Amino acid sequence: MKTSKLYIILLSALTFASCSKELTEGLDEVNVSVVTSDDVTVQGGIITVKKNTPVEFSIAGNPDFVTFFSGEIGHQYAYRQRVETEVSDIVSSKLKFNIYQEGTSRDGDRYTNCIDVYYAYSDPDNGIEGFPGLSKNDFDADSTLVDDFTGWKQIRPKVDYDNLGTNITEALACELDVKNYIGKNLVIAIAYNGDKRPNPKANGAEATSQLKYYFDSMNIENTLRNNNVTHQYAGDFMFTALNFNHENIYNQSIVDEESGYKGNDWTSVSSYLPDDLAYGTVTANVSGLWNMNNVANGGFYIHSTSSEYEWKTSWLVSDPINITTCEPDQGVSVKNLSQDISSYTYTYEKVGTYKATFLIHNTNYKHEDGGIYEVTVNVVE
Repeated sequence: MKTSKLYIILLSALTFASCSKELTEGLDEVNVSVVTSDDVTVQGGIITVKKNTPVEFSIAGNPDFVTFFSGEIGHQYAYRQRVETEVSDIVSSKLKFNIYQEGTSRDGDRYTNCIDVYYAYSDPDNGIEGFPGLSKNDFDADSTLVDDFTGWKQIRPKVDYDNLGTNITEALACELDVKNYIGKNLVIAIAYNGDKRPNPKANGAEATSQLKYYFDSMNIENTLRNNNVTHQYAGDFMFTALNFNHENIYNQSIVDEESGYKGNDWTSVSSYLPDDLAYGTVTANVSGLWNMNNVANGGFYIHSTSSEYEWKTSWLVSDPINITTCEPDQGVSVKNLSQDISSYTYTYEKVGTYKATFLIHNTNYKHEDGGIYEVTVNVVE
């Protein structure tokens, strides 16, 4: 294949804020070029390339650091410092999550579904009072508040959580349109046995276990006018656990009056318990407590309770959620002080038009100087 090197001057010159020759050395000679071929052409400063074809950028000069922003979703230089999306740019906004269970929602005549997922918001103009928020240091007040608050709305009817799938591939996909709740103190709450049902043993029937529930990929997905999509995962919702059984967590076994049988105590899991039993979460399997290890990616679960123990009650309640929050776009580090490179190759896999940007700079303990090189990349079939 015939190739040639064409130098594209993307900026006529880099501008520097400092007159330090030491700091700008290597920057004044910087330029970026692209290697052309039958599948990579340049006309009028626009690179046209077939998708899945590597584009080789040559970097002349000797900058300390080079960062590349491809211009694709999540990698746009213009959004590198963005932490909040303009409301006018949001086309749709949806809370999404998947839920599945371990165990069955019906054990003979005993109904074991014990999960509810709620939301609340404030809209004073229409007489809607939002959730006032947890104190996080007064459990009696907080537990009474979540019980008595009348503004909870079901995301889905409780019956929808009957007999959920038992693995992620069979999980129930749940969705709530939240665009109209932007700026209205949206709060998400999950109640595990919120109505405080006892272990449903009736008419001498055997006791039954309490289910384990998994939540996967909980996030708010915003679709923007430019078809960009942003995700805010549950780790940013600032969930607080309310563990209703914390005061007698070591003594919750069922006593059979005839046989005198009592289940094992909780000493086997004592090392896994949080210091704050009222509000704490765990990093292991502990009955009736929330495991939030993977909440940054939207995943968390509450462990089951075996049949010889009384059922547990525990809530998760978020802080008010800023629906417009988003992660800043990220670039790829191409070069740093420990590397000596003269080119970078990138492959676009989807058809579209992108603004590729190289952020090039030098830095020392006193100051930082640099500039950007931008080029339009048109990716075709």
